[in-house]
Amino acid sequence: MVNLQWFVISTKARREQYAQDQLGRRGVETFLPRILEPARLRPTLIIAPLFPGYLFVHIDFEDQYFDVVWTPGVRRFVGFGTSPCPLDDAVIDFLHARMGQEGILRHIPVFRQGDVVRIKRGPFEGLVGIIENPGCGRGRVRVLMELLRRQTRVEVPQQILERVSA
Repeated sequence: MVNLQWFVISTKARREQYAQDQLGRRGVETFLPRILEPARLRPTLIIAPLFPGYLFVHIDFEDQYFDVVWTPGVRRFVGFGTSPCPLDDAVIDFLHARMGQEGILRHIPVFRQGDVVRIKRGPFEGLVGIIENPGCGRGRVRVLMELLRRQTRVEVPQQILERVSA
């Protein structure tokens, strides 16, 4: 009886694609969700892993454990203590449902440039600012605020912002 479950594995630094290719050669089903994100040194977008350093594998743990751990590019299974923990299939289904045709997860910005927002918590709680860049990377938003009589750019997680009606 085949008992396929999803697991998370840790890969060597920036070797997710290499590990995925090597696992594919061994007949292991993998999933590497990717996103478009800004390049660090250029004003372009690059395709990058959603979870850098991690990869999902769909395996029968007892039969394929060693196929995975001895694969070049793979560091270890992710789990609690020494026990790898299977993922609920709903996690993978959730990610697949948000992928575009080209296999890239699309980020849908919550805010637009020019939106007036208030910070809900943290050191700037209660302050109001204007969205300058709604997607500066990894769920962070650049907000232009007036602090100490100067306009200052602050990057904050979008989860701590709320839109203020004008």
